[in-house]
Amino acid sequence: MKNYICFILWGIKCQFIIYTYIMNLSNFRNKKYSHIGDNISSLILELYNKKKYKNILFVRTYTTGDWLDNLLITNPDVKRILYYTDKTYTPTKSHKLTTIIHSNDLENHLLSLNKTFDLICIDTWHEYEVSSRDFRIISSLLNNTGILISHDCYPWNKIVANPTYIPGEWCGETYISFVEFAYNNPQLFYTILNTDTGIGIISKKKVSLLSNTFDKKKQEHLLFLHKNSTDPYTYFIENSKDIINAI
Repeated sequence: MKNYICFILWGIKCQFIIYTYIMNLSNFRNKKYSHIGDNISSLILELYNKKKYKNILFVRTYTTGDWLDNLLITNPDVKRILYYTDKTYTPTKSHKLTTIIHSNDLENHLLSLNKTFDLICIDTWHEYEVSSRDFRIISSLLNNTGILISHDCYPWNKIVANPTYIPGEWCGETYISFVEFAYNNPQLFYTILNTDTGIGIISKKKVSLLSNTFDKKKQEHLLFLHKNSTDPYTYFIENSKDIINAI
């Protein structure tokens, strides 16, 4: 009974935090597409301050997620990982407690941690194959009440949605990978907040405003366009609410 009551209280608290954040999105409209992660950082800090998570994982790359280095900088409970690819191997500044590995070693390294996490925040390498791998591997490390938050899930134009790496602002096809993950994992709950290049949220438990009821045919059509077309982006933008509960 005690565990059941704690679970109910967790759900109410988490719902309130995300609901309040979404209701206050108007405060961020002037910097809606900030690439430095201001809005996603605000959400993460709000969740942390309310929940006091004990097990936290941050994953970034050499070209994405430097904003994560400015979050919870004195908290020893945060496990920080930075991976590089064969396309981006020039060292960059990172938090002093960051573990730096090659992308190919990410899965084995995560498995070696032998733990699950309350809060996972990721800013992946935005090419489709790598983003898809990251969602698959990293989501498996969520505990039963865990939340995963991902950056760059709602590109603001077709240029930054380029499928291969471009220097500067780049969201790539992480949004496709997010939708595909939701399609393959309907037991979880999702939304994308259309702010700060798109904040994707995945929860193992039902939280207010997150959903796992989508238009499966539209999801399938998006994934078909991704494999057989040069423009899945336009279809995503036109149908994102039905496809992935974009808000």
